[in-house]
Amino acid sequence: MESVLKCNACGYRHVDGVLLEKKAPVRLSLKISSPEDMMIRVIRSSNAKVEIPELGIKIVPGMAATGYITNVEGILVRIEDVLQKVENGAKKKKAKRLLKKIKDVKEGKEVVHLIMEDPTGNSAIISEKVLKDEV
Repeated sequence: MESVLKCNACGYRHVDGVLLEKKAPVRLSLKISSPEDMMIRVIRSSNAKVEIPELGIKIVPGMAATGYITNVEGILVRIEDVLQKVENGAKKKKAKRLLKKIKDVKEGKEVVHLIMEDPTGNSAIISEKVLKDEV
């Protein structure tokens, strides 16, 4: 089931996807090593933590977290959007380095791992390459 809440007055929007069956907590890991991996489908519930350890990236659940259906490239684009908004001097240099690494990942020049942990089991990475562990 997908739920979408939207306030027409302020523009606030909250999207989430929930499976209607009880599932065990899950940890999913995907090795991203080629441009073809960018098209792998990713379903993230609002309860899931997303990590790319090689880049030092962690997306954690919280009050403003939303679920979404995207692909690997879509997750990288979301990260790029945040990094491009960094204006602080030292942090801006680090953001630029990370943007270059993300570009290399997209082009298959750098290998990283996408790890998703979901205590509700409602998230998925749809690929034969994914390693799945119940937590």
